[in-house]
Amino acid sequence: MPSAIIIGGGVAGISAACALADAGVHVELIEKRPMLGGRASSYVDGQTGEILDECQHGTMRCCTNLADLLERLGVHDRIRYFSDLHFLDSEGKRSVINRCGLPAPFHTSLSFLTFRSLGLGDKIAIGRAMLAMLRAQPGPGWDQIDAAAWFREQRQTERAVLRFWRPILVSACNEELDRISCTHAFKIFRDGFLAHPTAYEFGVPRVPLGVLYTEPTLAYLKARGGCAHLRTIVDSVESDDGGISSITLQNGETLTADYYVSGMQFDLLLKLLPAERTADAPYWENLRSIELSPIMGVHLWLDRPIDCPSALAILDRPTEWIFNKTALFDITKQGEAAPIGLGPGGGTYLSLVMSASRRFMGVDQQEIVDTAMRDVRACLPHAANAGLLRSRVVRWPKATFSPKPGIESLRPDQRSPIRNLYVAGEWTQTGWPSTMESAARSGYRAAEYLLADAGLPRQIVAPDLAPSWLTRLLGKGF
Repeated sequence: MPSAIIIGGGVAGISAACALADAGVHVELIEKRPMLGGRASSYVDGQTGEILDECQHGTMRCCTNLADLLERLGVHDRIRYFSDLHFLDSEGKRSVINRCGLPAPFHTSLSFLTFRSLGLGDKIAIGRAMLAMLRAQPGPGWDQIDAAAWFREQRQTERAVLRFWRPILVSACNEELDRISCTHAFKIFRDGFLAHPTAYEFGVPRVPLGVLYTEPTLAYLKARGGCAHLRTIVDSVESDDGGISSITLQNGETLTADYYVSGMQFDLLLKLLPAERTADAPYWENLRSIELSPIMGVHLWLDRPIDCPSALAILDRPTEWIFNKTALFDITKQGEAAPIGLGPGGGTYLSLVMSASRRFMGVDQQEIVDTAMRDVRACLPHAANAGLLRSRVVRWPKATFSPKPGIESLRPDQRSPIRNLYVAGEWTQTGWPSTMESAARSGYRAAEYLLADAGLPRQIVAPDLAPSWLTRLLGKGF
């Protein structure tokens, strides 16, 4: 039986570990934190003991490999999918995008026609650009153009950009439009909104992310003869004969395996690998040119029930999303993980997301909380007089890679130049922006490469949702 050590217990590392364990590989997963999930995880609040998500994460039906991973772990039912997407603008106009009986790509067209935050001219411009995206043949040329420039070429109105294109793409890619290549912009809309009638449906965990991943993964690996080491730090990697020979933990223990998989962020991986293994190799040097983009989450506990959808997209404000965690966690159900101190009628726990949050770097936490509360009170009438019981601000300065034009030439393959080292991470070549779906795909691809080299080839990457007949007729590259 071949053996593998996976360093890093984020979604990429988990997906590689589970796929390899299923194939009969003896797996040891190493994670420095007390919970699995990486940047899509939780932490324990030191003051209350409450499990808080680092930042709210969501998925879509088009994220087939993340769904496959959650099915493996037996937790896919802990994701709530919404076919109604709620939007609220600064004028108080609320709109809902949902599907009708028409085939894709027209399955949301009727709700789009009644989208109150856009005028008729905006909608015509957006429809024209959607058709251009649909008919765009995927290719490397799209990675050289930024989305902002393309929208100008397509004569998009200012309101269409600010109230439609920007909110969706900044949330999905964690970057501003002039720093998003068309490769990634087109991917979001083609796969998420144009190909399949359910692809756009938005899924949000109804338990903390750490709960979603940690115990299920530990049990999954144990049942297949593997294990995971939490609160364990890899101090060094030793190499010989063109490969990795062993790793040394911070406590001095040495571990060996036939194969090694990194599920780490690329900057941390570069620091860990022996310098002689990465010097003057384009595979590794390209990683040094990848930029990272920050994201920020704000947790708010209010002293009264607030009428708010489970997920509300905010237009025209610093906050992109408000998530009603009290509603999402459904704290009236027995056996579900829930926020401490909240019961029926006991208040409201909101989680806010501010993507591409460079503008908040260096800003005082209280100022951030004040900004968040202004947005909440302006958007939710029941919150106008609500008292703030407590708050938490969580910043990730290096949350995702920046999908700037030219990024695709920098993203590496999952098979590294080091003989028995495979690299997983949402920043590797997956065809997707920096998302949990990309992370899951990367772990599966790394596992496919490893198994092929071990003489145990198998298909692991899950297929995309099949495009509708009309999408195939009107579009290209489907």
